[in-house]
Amino acid sequence: MKKLLKIIAGGLGGMVIGFGIVWLIIALIDNGETNVKEDKDIDWMLMAASMALSMFFLVICGILQTILHEAGHLLGGFATGYKMLSFRIFKYVLVNNGECLRWKRYNISGTMGQCIMVPSEKIKNDNIPYFWYNVGGVAVNVLLAVVSLIVLRFTDLGIISMSFFLMLTFTGLFLALMNGLPLTVNGVSNDGRNIIILARKPEMRLHFLNMMRIAGEMSGGHRLKDMPGEWFTDEPVKNVKDYFILSSRVTYMSLLEDKGNLDKAREIAEELMTFGKKLPQIFALEVGTENVMLELMTTNRRDIVEKLWNKQLQRYTSANSKYSPMKFAVLYAVELIHNNNKEKAETYRQKLEKNMDNFTMPGEAKTALELITRIA
Repeated sequence: MKKLLKIIAGGLGGMVIGFGIVWLIIALIDNGETNVKEDKDIDWMLMAASMALSMFFLVICGILQTILHEAGHLLGGFATGYKMLSFRIFKYVLVNNGECLRWKRYNISGTMGQCIMVPSEKIKNDNIPYFWYNVGGVAVNVLLAVVSLIVLRFTDLGIISMSFFLMLTFTGLFLALMNGLPLTVNGVSNDGRNIIILARKPEMRLHFLNMMRIAGEMSGGHRLKDMPGEWFTDEPVKNVKDYFILSSRVTYMSLLEDKGNLDKAREIAEELMTFGKKLPQIFALEVGTENVMLELMTTNRRDIVEKLWNKQLQRYTSANSKYSPMKFAVLYAVELIHNNNKEKAETYRQKLEKNMDNFTMPGEAKTALELITRIA
């Protein structure tokens, strides 16, 4: 019922925002010359063509605004001392591994794109820039929407051009609001919420910086255990709404896995799972998959594994194995230890080995392969 109410509330909220944007666009481009005659017949063919064009350009402009939104983050990051690590639109990501740029595939539920930057040597722990990197996407969406409004207001356009600029304005304002208003989607903070958290809590800025440092090293093929220890913190989560603390805790759990301290890693996974439904869904699924593998590799309590390994987690783990190498280690452990199916387990090892160079985080792939070797 709660999920249903959230869907309804989200739909109504989206409709209100959508109609509000449409009303705003009409108010801004109307010259006050609108004169509708009551006896004028409606040109249904023209209306149908206009609606079809609007739907077509809605998709095109949505993709364009998404690309430009991430480009805004890129520009904001470049301007404040960051370097590009990856640039993702939907499931396609351009990765900078330090030597060249490569196209790979990756996805995060609830996000249409993502631009991850890594700090250059200029950025120090006591002076961490965060504002322009986070606000850059919204700024570009707003700028493009304003330019489109000016074109609509002061030029005489045909139906095709008008439909394009209308949708460009609509999608720009919509994305700016959805990313600028502080929100959390599936446990992932949007740009507006990141800015507020980092502005109000300066202590979170180092977590923000270290997350990007770790991502950069893993993209370059380095493992967590080989990174500087000061990048990781053994800090328990008191409030699951503290996104950066929660992310750092999950990363610390992964560090313990990589070091072979599986019992301690399992304890952290269990600690996080005690938050139950309060734990954001994406974190619950990620930690849940790790918990299954850690349980199998340590205490191996069959009833606990069967409780954790429900259908939702099975679907999530299988679907995301194409992006996350650690999922192959989980699937391998389940088949070999829990189901005693050596042949099926071996297929997961082979898939991991075959795709080692295709993952966006080769460092994580190395850890996953070592864990499989340890399980075997």
